[in-house]
Amino acid sequence: MIRPIRSLTILFVLSCSWAVSSFSQAQSISEAQVESILTGVSSEGLDSFANFLERVETLDLAISGGLTELESRMRGGEQLNLEQTLLLQRLLGLYARVRYADLAVDLLTQMVAIPTFNIEGVPQHENPQFHKLAALIERLSEEFGLQFRNIDDRVYEVSLGNGGELLGIHAHADVVPVNPQLWQLPDGSPLDPFEVTHVGDRMYGRGTEDDKNGIVVALLAMKIMQEEGIHLARQFKLLIDTTEETFGSAIPYYFERNPVPDYNIALDGGYPVVIAEKGYGTVMASFPARSAVGEGAVIIDLIGGLATNQIPATSSATLQSDRQDALVENLNAIGSVFASLNGSDFRIEALTQG
Repeated sequence: MIRPIRSLTILFVLSCSWAVSSFSQAQSISEAQVESILTGVSSEGLDSFANFLERVETLDLAISGGLTELESRMRGGEQLNLEQTLLLQRLLGLYARVRYADLAVDLLTQMVAIPTFNIEGVPQHENPQFHKLAALIERLSEEFGLQFRNIDDRVYEVSLGNGGELLGIHAHADVVPVNPQLWQLPDGSPLDPFEVTHVGDRMYGRGTEDDKNGIVVALLAMKIMQEEGIHLARQFKLLIDTTEETFGSAIPYYFERNPVPDYNIALDGGYPVVIAEKGYGTVMASFPARSAVGEGAVIIDLIGGLATNQIPATSSATLQSDRQDALVENLNAIGSVFASLNGSDFRIEALTQG
């Protein structure tokens, strides 16, 4: 399930001057209270956090008393205790969900529609699809009252605040390639990888989760902090990488020309906070070609995904044998047992060709 708006709260915690302790130290609102707020507060006519709190106070919740007063004290820069701080942080995240959920989905849809995958032989910074996405992010930054810089089409920087420590929020604009023939629902219905499709409580589309939702979440968090006039303890920079899925050269290029933030989190994994991206190594093996000898099957072809860092939807191996029927029967039996012992959320199927 893709719910990009849910991760806004952690950005508020890290950025606000009134965040006095760890987000995980206390739970100020129960799940039942969250559900009551989301169902009981309408987005219609909702124009500010203060207005949102006024509506929450009309609900029959144990947390409702004195919220607008707390918000006024927060806005004035008054130090709040831990419980009050966490309460306002959670409510600010819920306000974002109520007011901007539809906008979040719309922005994500616009970004997914731009196919920002690597084209062989074309550097990312010369790919016109990335230029198109950069123009969209620049326009949104201007509309949200944020500062935008395009660092040589390698990294797109969106800034909020001035002075103090620097908090870097990392997301990436590139996606892995797609095989359109494999984009279909279990019932066989085809999907367009670059058009967000809603099915129940899920959204399908390349980049909905990895990682254009991270861009949307950060932009909306910054927008809300800007329009609410929230006091920031540190400067906030969203750094949008264009090479995370390929060579990883864009962020080093940026840091060679710009200061490294004092703190960094990546909106590209599990929440609440990820502080590093994973790495991987590649082992290449070469073997001399030789003629097959003896009995058995010979592997003549292997096909996986379209990128080295991609978990493919399907993989296939082509084997050559003079006993095809027996080989297919044996592989299907072994594959069925293997799948049942390893989650049963995939299948292994052998077929005869020719």
